[in-house]
Amino acid sequence: MSQQHPVEPIRRQITELDQQLLSLLAKRRALSLEVAKSKRDVVKPVRDSQRESALLTRLVQQGRELGLDGQYVSRLFHTIIEDSVLRQQAWFQAQNNPDAPPSTRVAFLGAKGSYSYLAAQSYFERRDQPLEELGQDSFDAIFAAVEQGQADYGVLPVENTSSGSINEVFDLLQHTALHIVGETTESIPHCVLMADGGDPGQIKTVFAHPQVHTQCSRYLATLDVEQAYVASSAEAMALAQTTPNSVALGSERGGALYGLNVIQREIANQPRNETRFLLVARKPVEVPPQVPAKTTLLMATGQQPGALVEALGVLRDLGINMTKLESRPIHGNPWEEMFYLDVSANLRSEAMQTALRELTRLTRFIKVLGCYPCETVLPTELDSQALADDPRVPAQPIQAEQPLFSREHKAQTQAIRLGHQHLGDGSFLTLAGPGLANEPLAQWGRRVKEHGGAVLWGGEQAQSLTELRQVGQQVGLPVMASWSGLTPLSQLTADCDLVLAADAVVHHPDRLQQLGQSQRPVVLQRAAGTSGEALLAAAEQILSQGNQQVILCETGHCGSDGIPRLDLAMVAWLKQRTHLPVLVAPAMASAPLLASLVAAARGAEADGVLLPLGSEGLDSDGFAQLMKGLYC
Repeated sequence: MSQQHPVEPIRRQITELDQQLLSLLAKRRALSLEVAKSKRDVVKPVRDSQRESALLTRLVQQGRELGLDGQYVSRLFHTIIEDSVLRQQAWFQAQNNPDAPPSTRVAFLGAKGSYSYLAAQSYFERRDQPLEELGQDSFDAIFAAVEQGQADYGVLPVENTSSGSINEVFDLLQHTALHIVGETTESIPHCVLMADGGDPGQIKTVFAHPQVHTQCSRYLATLDVEQAYVASSAEAMALAQTTPNSVALGSERGGALYGLNVIQREIANQPRNETRFLLVARKPVEVPPQVPAKTTLLMATGQQPGALVEALGVLRDLGINMTKLESRPIHGNPWEEMFYLDVSANLRSEAMQTALRELTRLTRFIKVLGCYPCETVLPTELDSQALADDPRVPAQPIQAEQPLFSREHKAQTQAIRLGHQHLGDGSFLTLAGPGLANEPLAQWGRRVKEHGGAVLWGGEQAQSLTELRQVGQQVGLPVMASWSGLTPLSQLTADCDLVLAADAVVHHPDRLQQLGQSQRPVVLQRAAGTSGEALLAAAEQILSQGNQQVILCETGHCGSDGIPRLDLAMVAWLKQRTHLPVLVAPAMASAPLLASLVAAARGAEADGVLLPLGSEGLDSDGFAQLMKGLYC
């Protein structure tokens, strides 16, 4: 008789707990629909951000008392809340549009396994509608299937974070009588897929849809193989299944439907590769006031100077936020453009109706392509105070034409988005990490997130950049890498959200020009012996190249006598003269002095602080103590 392995009883307990969790999640989902039903006769938004923030704060505190990391709890409940919000929105939409058929015929590009197929599955799964799948071989065929009544809906990709807009779809939208009735955004994790028994070392052909090819062009450039275009990712996978020594580019989920194995992941040019899909139908839908809505417009303005600006000014004056503006040529009218606009507004709202009346007066042509529920659910971010208030950490008190950088050019401090927070909007943010030190990034990433940090700071070594990006994605923090100018800037910006320019960069015009042509926020440090005027002049060089996301940083320095100094008077001087946000980096100070210096920096109206962690600065306990004293 074989003896039971000691781990088996533990595994059974885990399995039982997993089953209980699934049961509880199902009950919670059912209750969330009851909440939606209670709002049916009361015009209240589905989403209550204030309550979500209070709920997450309480759950994080309770989780910490049970030994769970705050960022683990918040990420888990973000997923649960997103599901709840989308389910409630789908319920309201179904109640407001009761004529939906019991079975849904959906036309999409390709066959089972294509990205459009996966988007359709994801969208209608929330609506509990069985699908009749109608794969098509072109975008024209999708429009035709819906227009002729063969399909109830068409699923169309319109833009990708890597390859941009899909122009063919926008051109077809100009001439259709269909209406946009929904949207969904799908993560597109491109993989290299190969059939069982294939040898990755013997690849001769890569099958890919042209859009996928564009999104993975850097990876494909490293391969010396034939690259074959196909009509859809599903066709690519079907060919890879039967063609010897071939692979397909597609999703892991899609590949599983064709019996293909993943031989390489994360091959897209951009780390976060997402595609937005629109759903079209013959009849428009009405979006209830409880659900956030988008409206898509098609318009052509006059050819006189300022015509487009005047039209967009209508939206601005009515407080309507425009989320997308796309132009396409008008066929038959050379050099004339048709504009597609997405706005965050319900077509039935008073503001939107007023806007349409004004735009009708100002434009040569205007058409509403559709009003539909907005499916973007941004996570509710806890503020630094909520995250730093950790009951596990004992409290400890803390002691001509005006230049583009100038207050005359812009009176208010520039607010620069860092993840879900903004530096320069009046809050005081903490950027922290091991910097250039050889420290475990994953461990420090969890600590920075757990205690309320806004950005994780790492080094510039190529071998650590991928790890830095992965850690940032895991803990939900934007990441900043240091750059001295010795490595290609493009290599750095592909993996990081901010660039920390070494203090010597202010003396190199060519490097400042590169930073100005980048689209990443730049933290510009004041070098030892560099005047405030020289720092602002360096910032002006970056701004003049187009990058308006410049952050100044006053850094501690050691004098000739070896004594560390931090010039907080320089912070006040900079704040008086520039709208650019200002950080303080007391890097040369000893750990016991950091808390006092951080408090002094906040008192000098700095917008945030850059803290070294690990062997170069604070240890884990010291960082937790400092953050609690800073925000609580």
